[in-house]
Amino acid sequence: MQQTPQVENHRTHPAWLISAQEHYTDTAARELIAAAWELAAQTPTPPDERSQMLIKLLLDLRGDASLLAAGLLVAPWRKKHLDAEALAENPCKNATPLLQALDDLSLIDHLHEQEQSDIERLRKMLLAMASDMRAVILKLALQVVLMRNLSAYSAQEQQRFALQTRDLLAPLANRLGIAQLKSELEDRALRALEPDIYQEIAGELEGKRVDRERYIARIIDLLRYRLTDAGVTVKRLYGRVKHINSIYLKMKRKGLRFEQLNDIRAVRVEVETEADCYHTLSVVNELWQPIAEEFDDYIAHPKANGYQSLHTSLIGPENRVIEVQIRTSKMHEHAELGVAAHWLYKEKGIRHSKQFEQQIEWLRRMIESGDHNRGDVVFDQFKNEAFRDRVYAVSPQGRVVDLPEGATPLDFAYHIHTQLGHCCRGAKVNGQIVPLTTALKNGDSVEILTQKEANPSRDWLNDHLGYLQSGRAKAKVRSYFKKLEKEKSVQAGQEMLERESRRLGITLDNKMLEDIARQSNVHSITDLYAGIGFGDIGVLNIIHELSARQQKSAEQPTLDERLARIPVKAPRKQSRQNIDIDGVDNLLVNYATCCQPVPPVAIRGFISQGRGVNIHRADCPNLQHLAKAHPERILDVHWNAGASGLFTVVIAIEAFDRPHLLRDISQILANEKIAILDVKMQQDNRNRIYGTFTLEITDMEQLSRVIDRIAQVKDVASVRRKQK
Repeated sequence: MQQTPQVENHRTHPAWLISAQEHYTDTAARELIAAAWELAAQTPTPPDERSQMLIKLLLDLRGDASLLAAGLLVAPWRKKHLDAEALAENPCKNATPLLQALDDLSLIDHLHEQEQSDIERLRKMLLAMASDMRAVILKLALQVVLMRNLSAYSAQEQQRFALQTRDLLAPLANRLGIAQLKSELEDRALRALEPDIYQEIAGELEGKRVDRERYIARIIDLLRYRLTDAGVTVKRLYGRVKHINSIYLKMKRKGLRFEQLNDIRAVRVEVETEADCYHTLSVVNELWQPIAEEFDDYIAHPKANGYQSLHTSLIGPENRVIEVQIRTSKMHEHAELGVAAHWLYKEKGIRHSKQFEQQIEWLRRMIESGDHNRGDVVFDQFKNEAFRDRVYAVSPQGRVVDLPEGATPLDFAYHIHTQLGHCCRGAKVNGQIVPLTTALKNGDSVEILTQKEANPSRDWLNDHLGYLQSGRAKAKVRSYFKKLEKEKSVQAGQEMLERESRRLGITLDNKMLEDIARQSNVHSITDLYAGIGFGDIGVLNIIHELSARQQKSAEQPTLDERLARIPVKAPRKQSRQNIDIDGVDNLLVNYATCCQPVPPVAIRGFISQGRGVNIHRADCPNLQHLAKAHPERILDVHWNAGASGLFTVVIAIEAFDRPHLLRDISQILANEKIAILDVKMQQDNRNRIYGTFTLEITDMEQLSRVIDRIAQVKDVASVRRKQK
């Protein structure tokens, strides 16, 4: 067996440091760690228990030797006991860029204390400002150590650190897929900010722990036996623990008490194939009564982030609710190791560009592989892609402003407030007066110099002069000059409307005009006149609306009365002759109601028990689910040449209610000789109608034609085929 290289003078090193060195077979890496420890030991802030904690965390994150060296030196570096000059001639000089990058990130701590700061922008800014990815990892690990020793700080400092952890660093760890840090940061932040809630949940968990463990053990034993008996190869079967903050957030989000949570008692099953997943689900459902509304099939219908699994809750033994998650090992790796970008699901209220999401996923893959050795080169590549079109600047009040690349102080001013932009006469960047055309950089501090009166220049709209890069800012400048002409436009618009109304014999009713103004998303009749004068609102559209309102009968029939006038026919039986089943004759054929197949779309058949062959669209999600569970019952079928007959479909319509609306829609269907089998309508308090028409059509061409014609009917907002 090959001997591991030994570092000289190892007897002077603590056991935990020697253990850390043993993670590296490269002699240079081991010597670098030793040199960092020896250098730090000579300062007034030598390595201590916190250093030991930090090094263990960095080892768990597969950090390289330079990252560990920086971790050993970070305390004396922050206390100014070491600087770049002191490290220049030392073997630890490779740690200097990491420590300097960590200093750059300290701006985030200061900005977080400002109430005006946008937390999401701070998270992005942290990544954008970091010159080395490993600096972000080091900062997160340092925060874990800090939170573990929170009692050493004052009450005010504890609150500040806990808020930073909850708002900024725990979500960032989640986003980067560093689960071992994310859960601990969240729980420790909750413990500091909501100690009563934390202790209550912790007490409930501890009080239920022995009972829960025994119960789960029984469930696992029984389930393993049944799955083995059913021929399912189980890769892993184990109880799943939910951390305290996650429990708290779910209770808060759904308004539940602890005892109402369905996933406190939970098991997870890992199997080999997708088919095994559905087979396992059937075994589980035979064992215990499923809760219908608590079933989610994320295999047939993956989440937007790619996450796949079967989730179900059941009434288990002793009438207790248990949650079961079923997935393949590949699905598990995809979800747990970060490739599924699980942070997008957890942060539902935040939207990002697809490019940014892809880059974060790429970064997570690199973190998980432990490929930190390429350091700043790799991270520069990430930043250039993920943030190549964004820049983050800071106001004097600490507000982070997210701007497009190349943005100027004038863009910054308009982003803060429209009036600030209108009154801008100059700017200071990092304390120095600069031209308004200066391109801002990440982390720039920007102060806008103003004058009392608004005085935008038309030159600001000249792209060649470079004053503005943001479309949002340009729109505000255009709006300013547009408003200068509003008075003239109001007069012109009023004259146009009055002239056209006289020509067509339409009475101008102010109350109706006020309603039409609101309908047109303007605030008043004056704004309506201005919109007509500017050409944003068509004068004929207003005349048409006035005419329709004035023609409306005082005793308009109710929606139910109008529905009753639509002739509804009974559905006709569909023909077996349209379907050719390969190699089989004389089978009963039914068309699936879930997808409503219509020629010429591709179809497949599923042999049901006692009901013949159900014909589905080939892309029907239900069919795909059935095929995975029962592949032997799938038949190849296709439409006969010249397939004809009547096929049932449902179309959904959304419209603004008016007289004769349903008559107009019915007339189109009548002209096409389409039978109406059923009509369902609802009306909200804003005079909008939402309804469905169940129709018999001959083919897809007819359906497409009818949908196009209904969409052209006045006041119809949308029409589409509805899938059950």
